[in-house]
Amino acid sequence: MLLTEYSTLRQYERNRSSMIDQTIQDVVTAERIGNAVIITLGDRMDIFNAPLVIREFDELLAGGMSHFIVDLSAVRVVDSDGDYPLLHLLKCAQTTGGNVTLVCPEGNPICIFYEMMRLDTLFDIVPSLDVARTRYDLSTTL
Repeated sequence: MLLTEYSTLRQYERNRSSMIDQTIQDVVTAERIGNAVIITLGDRMDIFNAPLVIREFDELLAGGMSHFIVDLSAVRVVDSDGDYPLLHLLKCAQTTGGNVTLVCPEGNPICIFYEMMRLDTLFDIVPSLDVARTRYDLSTTL
């Protein structure tokens, strides 16, 4: 029994170690269009990715970005630490007169989670990237 628990722990440590070694390019991509930016997050929003995501958001804010479209279509795992970067971004964007739109297809587990947690009252959530681009009139720019 002890060997099984030890081998399970070792597997967890290997997974955790590989997550810590991730670079920002593994976690988030950003495409700037004027004073707006489209951010695409990877499949996890958790304690391991949060510092990288916050750092990227802070760099974009410092660079003068004020309107953010965050594509959560690929996200499959989220924890309370993973929500913090989005809330941080929303607060910072609003203080500069900007806003944050989340792209989250209907039926996506993250969309359901955000509705249950009533985060849909804070964020503008749209079902597709095309809808978000249209709201910002970015469809002709791309």
